Amino acid sequence: MIRTSLTIALTMTSLTQPAMAENVLTPLPAPEARPYPYEILGLQPGDPLDDILSVYAERSDAAPTSESEVLRVQSPDGNVFEFTYQKFTRIGDVGINGRLAKADQDQLTAMLSSDVMEQRPMAIHRSIRQPSDQLPEPLELKAQIEETYGPPSRVEINGREMTLTYAWGEDGFIADLDALPPLVHEENFASGSVRRSEYELCGNAQHYRNNVEYRFTYPRDEDIKTGCIATFTVRYRGEPGSTVIGFSLEDFELGRQHMAELDRQIVEALTGEEVEASDMDL
Repeated sequence: MIRTSLTIALTMTSLTQPAMAENVLTPLPAPEARPYPYEILGLQPGDPLDDILSVYAERSDAAPTSESEVLRVQSPDGNVFEFTYQKFTRIGDVGINGRLAKADQDQLTAMLSSDVMEQRPMAIHRSIRQPSDQLPEPLELKAQIEETYGPPSRVEINGREMTLTYAWGEDGFIADLDALPPLVHEENFASGSVRRSEYELCGNAQHYRNNVEYRFTYPRDEDIKTGCIATFTVRYRGEPGSTVIGFSLEDFELGRQHMAELDRQIVEALTGEEVEASDMDL
């Protein structure tokens, strides 16, 4: 078994503690152009980090905020693999007090990969809160989004709440998520019993990871959103006096590629043996 130790890197390591040189990750070639048209402020997952920071600089004079994590993985024989992983970079964060006070905001967050993908984003999120009279009504926003990308894969409207979902699978754009038959996941147990559960393509399921955030596990028994390439989600929530609109663009294919290569480099470094890449359809 290979154990992991995760700590939030909020402060510098104390000089009284022995410092370990961090391991160097080997980057993959730049990812191919993404197969879907969705963007948030002209940005897509897989874009170079410099492109993200350039948009940040255009939209905000304040320095971006971020959160990093020290990932330390240790094998039973004492080998250690350690590196710092910047989880996200963000502008427009009003902080916990601002969120509790429902302060106006226009927040943009890029969820980053490790140096294996040169810190390219795997997901991009934008959250806007403004007085209701300064933002469009739900159907007005829906018309604007559909004018750009066509009809969504799913539309959910309940009064002043609305969710538009665009889903992209291995066969391309999914025109109607509700028309797809449920998929079946099977778990085989040592006793010989089999547990079957139904799930929806590009939906949330218990048997796989539902986001692109990296967590080391070995051996790994969960993929990321099997069969789903990406989703673009628009959420609208009207509240008394103010409205919140959220945009989320998540690329699960990039997440799978990142996870597979980072896993491979960590395990290879700890075992001293070359690990054969899987043939999973990414």
